[in-house]
Amino acid sequence: MAALTLRALLFIVNLTFGLTLDTILGDRVQFPETEHCSERGAKLQHTLTVGSSPTVAHLEGVWKPLDGYKDRMSPNESVILNRSNINDQGLYRLTCGSEEKLIHLNVIISSEKSVTEGEAARITFHYFTAGKLGMYRVERNKQLVFELDLSSGRTSQGSGFENRTSVAPNWSSDGDLTLTLQGVKPEDRGDYIFHIFKDDKREHVQAVRVSVSPAPNTEERNPEQITFTPQPPCKEKTALICVSVAAVFLIAGAFCRGQTILRICWSKVSGGAAAGGAPTELEMTPYTDIPVPVVNGHA
Repeated sequence: MAALTLRALLFIVNLTFGLTLDTILGDRVQFPETEHCSERGAKLQHTLTVGSSPTVAHLEGVWKPLDGYKDRMSPNESVILNRSNINDQGLYRLTCGSEEKLIHLNVIISSEKSVTEGEAARITFHYFTAGKLGMYRVERNKQLVFELDLSSGRTSQGSGFENRTSVAPNWSSDGDLTLTLQGVKPEDRGDYIFHIFKDDKREHVQAVRVSVSPAPNTEERNPEQITFTPQPPCKEKTALICVSVAAVFLIAGAFCRGQTILRICWSKVSGGAAAGGAPTELEMTPYTDIPVPVVNGHA
């Protein structure tokens, strides 16, 4: 149901005394059996010590919290604690008409681990394996991830984790049951519960909340390998150079033309005057010729 989130009820297993619920400290937790009870006057009690069993909630159309739980529980169709604390763990007794059910709640303190997509994740777990028998089991969101028979060494892997999970080869002598998960995927995120089954009981329970961050792209990972595609010569630059060269030639041409005009003008003034006659436009004295001074009309 919608009220049940991935951060609550990570593991449910039938034991001889009833149900076992696991939740991570601070997460929301639901008691699923209360949803199926419709007997008016039903109640859920938390057995703390012998003779001390405070009532958590009672059924009056909907489940209503009692003192001590009103700040963490709202009237609902089932008993849901919005956030768990360490004092919530223990044995609960559900009385529904003539029926009684026992529920054991484990509140687990977890650690957090962030892994980059594509890399290997190592989640530490140690257990005293010298002479011990039992089953080492890892689950994610109630689904099998990895299982190891401590007596035979036989392993099993859950769906989606095939050929990706392992423990150290010397786990038996060292007690190192650290789980290695290869090629982490985004869908591998979640809450991992580690525990040992021995003599039909669970022990050494541990929880790790795994998050998966996206893999960095190539440019971010290897900036020195970034390459640039050579660009063809810029046409605008070529055009600018051509215009500049043309401008130089134009200026040079204008300068030369100016020099020629100066020589023509000079010849108009000096050629005819030196001969004592009228100036003529046909006389073109080279620019380098120096006019001869005239004294009393004779050269």
